[in-house]
Amino acid sequence: MSGALATEFGRRLETLAKTAASQVSPDDVREVRLFGEDANSYLVLQVLLEGMRSSTGLRDAAALDSTGLVLYDSRDAERRGEPSPLDSVAHATLAAALAGRSGVSDVYTAPRTGGEARRAGFAPVAAGGHVIGVVAVESHVDYLPVLADFGRTLWLAALLAALGIAVLAIAVVRTVNSAARLERRLSRAENLAAMGRLTATMAHEIKNPLAIIRGSAERLGKLAPDAQRWADSVVEETDRLSRTVGRYLQFARGENAGAGSGAGDVAQMLRETLDLLEGEFRSRRMTLDRPTSLAAPLPVPLDNESLKQVFLNLMLNALDAVSEGGRLAVAVDERRDAIAVTFRDDGPGIPAETLAQIGAPFVTTKVKGSGLGLFLSRRLVQSAGGRLDIESHVGRGTTCTVRLPRRKG
Repeated sequence: MSGALATEFGRRLETLAKTAASQVSPDDVREVRLFGEDANSYLVLQVLLEGMRSSTGLRDAAALDSTGLVLYDSRDAERRGEPSPLDSVAHATLAAALAGRSGVSDVYTAPRTGGEARRAGFAPVAAGGHVIGVVAVESHVDYLPVLADFGRTLWLAALLAALGIAVLAIAVVRTVNSAARLERRLSRAENLAAMGRLTATMAHEIKNPLAIIRGSAERLGKLAPDAQRWADSVVEETDRLSRTVGRYLQFARGENAGAGSGAGDVAQMLRETLDLLEGEFRSRRMTLDRPTSLAAPLPVPLDNESLKQVFLNLMLNALDAVSEGGRLAVAVDERRDAIAVTFRDDGPGIPAETLAQIGAPFVTTKVKGSGLGLFLSRRLVQSAGGRLDIESHVGRGTTCTVRLPRRKG
């Protein structure tokens, strides 16, 4: 490709990326990042990106989040949540887009392209001066001569028509789904109001006994020096319970509870939680598969107390769900910009109609449960820019995955 043609090709590819990015709202990116395929905006991305790819002859069109993970890929929907394959062949251009600058990569080939020479264009999706996502388009390098054969006018008309159809489809999808969204929001508001009333009562009823227990433990430690270690443990757990009650109350009021601004170590908190519950698993004759290595720190932007609370909730849920002799496998997946912790049990699984509501206050599969533990866990993870995903199949068990961005610096 001559220099002039290469320049024109790059300009057009970048324009395509910018056009697609202009049709993606920041709310679409946030919603798909948090809720994945369950988000209404997932269909918006699907219509937009697949419409653009099929109407323009692009090899691929994808939306990425602010860490470079795939939100939607028009060629392979299974890539959602994985690092973009473009990071390995167009790293510098992708990094520039994540920093707020659109651009086009140099020519590259990769095993997944079958040796075909390609280029990629990137454009950021920003909100309030911050990049929250990127649209990436990919084309083979013969794309420009093909367009020239059909003529600039025909190409532009086809592109505008395709985008018009995509925008119309998006408007229809949003209109159709608005009633369902309103119904879910009203239901959630009712649940949150009920949670607020329950939590206010719970805080009042629990905090006073906790203060008495704490004071008694301190006096016990002074009277019986040999029991000091156990008394200190009672004080520590009482303080943790008191903070947990306070956090429930803050969330019920719609406050952030200070989560998401801390710094924690996934490895340390996972070790402590596994050690804490290992005896309980053993007493129920259940197998607990631990990660092979948790020696190195795994820093994330969520404080240790919140991490421990999330891990405890998920493991205690597994204990309740799995029968005697069952198994819980815990695994850690480290990536360049993210850390994922997976809890996979072989329990009875959750029916699809219940799974769709899991994580909302007062939705639970336990006879005596409230659903608040999972609700709070998801809020804590989301406050740190992560997500908590749940997959389940009746008769095959449940998998809970906590994904958090790796803390830098």
